[in-house]
Amino acid sequence: PKGTTLSTLTPGSRKIKIAWNKQASQTTGYQIQYSTRKDFKTKTTITVSGSKNTSKKIKSLLNKTKYYVRIRTYKKVGADKYYSSWSAVKNTKTR
Repeated sequence: PKGTTLSTLTPGSRKIKIAWNKQASQTTGYQIQYSTRKDFKTKTTITVSGSKNTSKKIKSLLNKTKYYVRIRTYKKVGADKYYSSWSAVKNTKTR
């Protein structure tokens, strides 16, 4: 499927609001990864179903910590999921 890009990362106190560009064609949902490491060796993955969603709030993060975020789309066909490549990585620091 076609990929998408992160548009904004809005930091808050122990949270980040992630917004991305909508990709309506060939998309069932989005997969977001965030990490405190630039190489994503330790990461958390969130799945957002529905191609119409364009933002997600991540809560319960650490204060004053830099987080790296990336996103990709997926398309579900039967029991299989097909993924696009990851977007460029953006980072922000929580307050």
